Amino acid sequence: MKNDDQVVRALGLKESISMTIGTVVGVGLFTTGSSQIGKVGPWIIAFTFGALLISILPCLIYGEMSAMMPMAGGTYNYAKYGLNRIWANVAAWQYIISIVAIGAGETLAFANYFKILLEQFHLNWIVQVDSRWIAIILVTAFLILNYRGIEISGKAQTAFVFFFWGCSILWFLYMIPKVHLEYFGGFAMNSLPPFKEIMYIFGLVWWCYTGFETCVSMGSETKYPQYTLPRALKLSVFLVFAVNASFQWFLVGLVPHKFYSALSIATAPYAEGLKLVGLVGFPLILLCIGIAFGGDLSTINPGIAAPARYIYAMAQDKALPKFMGKVHPKYKTPHVAVIIIGLINFILILTNSIDYIASVSLISLAVCYIIGCLAFVGLRRKYPDMNRPYKTPLGYFGVVITIIAYIGIVIFADKIALLTAAVIAIISLIYAFSIKHQYESKVILTQEEIGKIEVPIDNEKRKIDHEYFIWKYSTIAVTVLALSIYLLPIFWNR
Repeated sequence: MKNDDQVVRALGLKESISMTIGTVVGVGLFTTGSSQIGKVGPWIIAFTFGALLISILPCLIYGEMSAMMPMAGGTYNYAKYGLNRIWANVAAWQYIISIVAIGAGETLAFANYFKILLEQFHLNWIVQVDSRWIAIILVTAFLILNYRGIEISGKAQTAFVFFFWGCSILWFLYMIPKVHLEYFGGFAMNSLPPFKEIMYIFGLVWWCYTGFETCVSMGSETKYPQYTLPRALKLSVFLVFAVNASFQWFLVGLVPHKFYSALSIATAPYAEGLKLVGLVGFPLILLCIGIAFGGDLSTINPGIAAPARYIYAMAQDKALPKFMGKVHPKYKTPHVAVIIIGLINFILILTNSIDYIASVSLISLAVCYIIGCLAFVGLRRKYPDMNRPYKTPLGYFGVVITIIAYIGIVIFADKIALLTAAVIAIISLIYAFSIKHQYESKVILTQEEIGKIEVPIDNEKRKIDHEYFIWKYSTIAVTVLALSIYLLPIFWNR
């Protein structure tokens, strides 16, 4: 590969974590995920914790594969070497559509919260603007950001995430006195929903975790990936849980059961929930600023960056037209792939349906992760002696549990979205077979394919270990806190 076609390693642990969390924490939590509180009430924590449990093992599985193969493309490359090119193409197409769908849904979520924010300042003329126009303008801005370089994009991502966390902490502190612990008693409905609906709800809550492996798609742009990627994966999934559980706790504690029917269909549940109970003004403004300019923007950014790297990797591998793998000579970004991702975003935005986008995304990612787990098995069997800087515990057990869980999610998902994912899979298979003659079907993983992985000197190693130490224990603290606050109403209501 020519030097002009190579990307640069510029992402550290905090950028990898912020890219991952940014992809995950956003549209799911602040739209379809939290609107499920209107159907299951305080039991949302059980769904959220269950979703965490079926996300931990695949994170560890991806941790091993990413440390072994820190390359652009993530599941595409794992499937190519662990299974074959056909599986790799199916996984990549599903991933690209799903992550772009997350970004597109996020722009619509931004528009909804942004318009509610403007209502508080009586700027009603802007509120009348179609949300799709706001979303398209936003995508265009992030296309420019990602076009100009991964380093500036990574720094912007970290800023978005920390801004979101800052606003969230301020909002939590302000809202604590307004929480009603008695709202946590009982169930939101007279009886449990049917099993089929419970599984559908669980799938939407699990969608709040999808994208947990985002950082691995940028493995070729990550510094010391043999350490950074497994660590980022292990930490990110728990940080996502802490954020999800904390925000859901407040929504349950602020909105009484009588408003659940309205909450279950709200496009911006948190803002609508505050309006229903009369908490407008400062708390609503702070909430909308944090969600729109922190949570939403932090999701849109990697929603462009990550799938663009998949397209880049596939084009470099001749699985897509060669021009899609071009790297900008100045900015060192896969700029053509970035533009293509923008065009797909525009198409999805025009549907103006977050629910449909959510269902397409969760199905496609579930399929992608299933293929990723199968690739994990293939890699262990085909390359047992390959260097693995991190080796996941309970690897095969994790594969079985993950595949069973994710098949269940797909079976009970929205049928129209399931049909969409099936069509995408069929098209990807047809395309894969049509270009089969362009390359050898059998591929061999070598160190040359992976590229040179730098080993940090002692001082640098101590520095990155110290950074991980801080992130690790901070993550433990916020996770324990997020779980603990759900015990408070139990003792309070005795």
